[in-house]
Amino acid sequence: MNWATIMTKRNIIYLNIFIWFFAAFANIPYSGIKNGMGTGQIVTYIIGFLYLMITFYLFYLFFVPLFLDRKKFVSFLVIFFLTVLIMPFFGYMLLFLSRAYFEGTFEHFLRGYSFSTHMSGFFPVLTAAVFGSFFRVLINWFNSMNLNIEIDRQKLSAELNLLKSKLNPHFLFNTLNNIDSLILSDPDKASLSLIRLSEMMRYLTYETSTDFVEMEKEVDYIRNFIELHRMRIKSPEAISFKFNGDLRTLVSPALFIPLVENAFKFGLFRDIRPSLEINLKSENGIIFFEISNYFDKVAGTKPDDHSGMGIANLKRRLQLVYPGRHQLTITDDNQQFRVSLTINTNEDQLRGN
Repeated sequence: MNWATIMTKRNIIYLNIFIWFFAAFANIPYSGIKNGMGTGQIVTYIIGFLYLMITFYLFYLFFVPLFLDRKKFVSFLVIFFLTVLIMPFFGYMLLFLSRAYFEGTFEHFLRGYSFSTHMSGFFPVLTAAVFGSFFRVLINWFNSMNLNIEIDRQKLSAELNLLKSKLNPHFLFNTLNNIDSLILSDPDKASLSLIRLSEMMRYLTYETSTDFVEMEKEVDYIRNFIELHRMRIKSPEAISFKFNGDLRTLVSPALFIPLVENAFKFGLFRDIRPSLEINLKSENGIIFFEISNYFDKVAGTKPDDHSGMGIANLKRRLQLVYPGRHQLTITDDNQQFRVSLTINTNEDQLRGN
């Protein structure tokens, strides 16, 4: 049984309900069951039980996410100690207030409160805090396992799609035919084109199996892809590609390839210069990628209509690999299609070192 896959939000809620129902019935005093519980005893029991629930969920919903999940260990320990130390006082305050209410007088309602009384409430509160923290950490671990499983699935899917793209006979045949025509007329250019094609295939075959690659390899692939396409269009100057920044920045492999392939597939390489423009920049771990191309609006097709891996798959991959660390913007003015992507890779640089 894969516990990571069954820990859904609904199942977690069911688990919480089951645990508290079990705890509620298991902690009813035996004397209360045997002889019956008065109204005051019932209210006292409910207040005590609900107060432990409050302590549990303070840690489960707030303190662990705010401090422990963000690796603020010292702050968490301080909050943990202060909460466990102070909470029994407020708990007994409510219990004594309820006692005073049923007795009909609030004069000296805190009578009987002492250090030993306080410490008798310390251990139940400590237990609730520990279990609340432990339960949240456990749920986070299951969620992390779920995320890793999903990332592996998406990675496998991406690799399969890239493999299909690599073996795409349309791309290969066009490229090989162009190279064949150059063998006699320009053998040096034909040789260079074969080297570019070989480097592309090597990248797709070997480099994409890793979690991250250096930006240099992604840039080389895009450049080779562009140069091979320039051979088959009448106006190669219509394509513009610029890169600035740190080539050592780590990035998820083949992340920009679907966008580049779409731009060439649907781009209109005439009249307007540049017809296809790609700008890529890496600065302080932040990647800026922008690609734009003109398309034939009369034909009624745009890059997002038929996308290979697809923009939808790209969005999903970004959510998995760069959750909360990316911004994808797509604009279309019925003549020009533009995609802007910003990624914060700083956490990945630490993992890569």
